[in-house]
Amino acid sequence: MGMSNYIMDIEDKFWDKVCDKVKESEHISEAMQFAVELGKTEVPFLDAETIEDGVSEAWDEIWSEYYV
Repeated sequence: MGMSNYIMDIEDKFWDKVCDKVKESEHISEAMQFAVELGKTEVPFLDAETIEDGVSEAWDEIWSEYYV
């Protein structure tokens, strides 16, 4: 496995954890705080703004199904 594949695998696992947290969070800020803190150790190559944008997208996608 090349370095690129390794990094992509780490990032995929991180986003899976973030999506799980989004599903169980009462408010988006809870999921954002979790994701930014987790990102510091699991994906230090992603900045906080990128992580927050990803959480916002996941939040909108997941919760839009319930608020149609």
